[in-house]
Amino acid sequence: MVLFLSLNKSKFTKRKVFSLIIFILIFSSSNPNLSVSAGTVKTYETTIKNVLTEEAFEGYNLFVLERSSVQGLIPINRTLLITDLEGNIYLSKEFGGQANLDFFGVEFINSTTLLYGDQTGAKLWNIETNVTKNLYIYGHHDYERNYANDTYFAISKYIANIEGVDYLFDIVKEYLDDGSLVWQLDTRDFTTHEQWCPYEDMVETSRDITHTNTVFYDEDEDAIYINCRTINTIYKIDHKTKDIIWSLGEYGNFTLFDIYGNEIDIMFYHAHALEKIDDNTFIIFDNDEHNQTDNSNKQSRMLEFKIDTNRMYANTTWEWIAPETYFTGWWGDCDVLPNNNRLGVFGTHWHPSTSIGARLVEVDFHGDIVWEMNFDKDGQDCFGVYKMERFHFAPIVSNPELHDLGDNGSLVEWDVWYNFRAKTEFQGEYFISIDDEVVETGILDFPKYWLPTQISYYLNESFSGDHEITLVVSDEGGHLSNETDRYSSTGKLTFTTSPHLALILGLSIGLGVPTLIGIMMIIRIRFFPDKSLFKKKK
Repeated sequence: MVLFLSLNKSKFTKRKVFSLIIFILIFSSSNPNLSVSAGTVKTYETTIKNVLTEEAFEGYNLFVLERSSVQGLIPINRTLLITDLEGNIYLSKEFGGQANLDFFGVEFINSTTLLYGDQTGAKLWNIETNVTKNLYIYGHHDYERNYANDTYFAISKYIANIEGVDYLFDIVKEYLDDGSLVWQLDTRDFTTHEQWCPYEDMVETSRDITHTNTVFYDEDEDAIYINCRTINTIYKIDHKTKDIIWSLGEYGNFTLFDIYGNEIDIMFYHAHALEKIDDNTFIIFDNDEHNQTDNSNKQSRMLEFKIDTNRMYANTTWEWIAPETYFTGWWGDCDVLPNNNRLGVFGTHWHPSTSIGARLVEVDFHGDIVWEMNFDKDGQDCFGVYKMERFHFAPIVSNPELHDLGDNGSLVEWDVWYNFRAKTEFQGEYFISIDDEVVETGILDFPKYWLPTQISYYLNESFSGDHEITLVVSDEGGHLSNETDRYSSTGKLTFTTSPHLALILGLSIGLGVPTLIGIMMIIRIRFFPDKSLFKKKK
């Protein structure tokens, strides 16, 4: 059994809106963990409404979809999904159990492996070999890999009884992959029960103090960033000493500024999904829940901010404030994509004044919606999504640029991106060919945070006439990208038509299908006009 992954770019008119059916499939076989579009024994379906424009960043979506009853929001099933932008499912994995959706986070940790949580704890799933490894780690909201130590972070909550009252705090724990505990940090060491939210957040009968929902590890700094939701504060912590380097938010030591440069007391309310996106630059999903200025606000947003640790300033640098029909009091996610678009998850089962549940949206830098996937109610059932990732199965190569050096020849340059927004550097290889003859190979490092790296090749006067120059890039798992363009000795780079490529991704379902490493197989070719994948930043 193989899974065919189509990498062509579909063409849609701007703001084309259409409806289609998304099917969640359960595969009945000796391996019940893998779902494909064969041997279906039961199908759940829901209408999704999709907006797709040419400005969207092409790729695939990774998320866990929860189906719940409208009455009481009782979970019916949860399914890990990989879909294209139209909602077509390429891979799915069904989960059981009654744990909250925030226990079911998922992300890639390399080109073949997912780190995810389910009702029994954290696991690694190699989607090429279909091998799952149990990490024997249990936590809530977030699991995080420490690439430097080959360890994993998890978040555990516990009750502290203070003067006869139960308060809920968190411990961030670090484990080896066999489940051995090697490090931990108690949030009560730097927070207090007196910081309890004035809207009196509770989890069952305990007063919820920290509600930590993000652990982000920076291996270059050997520091972790945690987001404590209910006290509206982010902490940067020295991993070695456990000292607080700084805090930012309601109980932070930064002066905060909004997008207009006005000083504010609190930058975000009950936020989720903190990520570092560059040096001193962060993105976070601001739920705007329990807004202490105006709790009727209901303006969830994607928020970026940049810090200045010399002056201890934190400045809002970009935001997208969603309409009230997107308001998301809990859950939520946001990312920056390589083309400078932003991806957001307004994922609760319901929003004000609409029947739509989870709303996945991509906006450009100016705030225009360029892609959207909305999950409407299906009878007495509704749908929720906590987090989401956009990714590719192979490295991404931009259209090349030609620089005329006059009598010194010409220089061809490409920007190259890794498959997804990685938190560590991965190493790959590149191959430059001219007229099907390899003229240069080399090793390249893919930077963190989905930032580009550049590859260039010098063309001297010996290249006369028309030549086809090709850059192929391989990730650490041998998955190949291909970009072919035509160079003319007149100093002009003419883009040829780009073929429709299909990569075969081997999925072992007990049939012994080999994984393709370092080989790209073109199984069919259909030509269509090439269009630039990336727009210039403005």
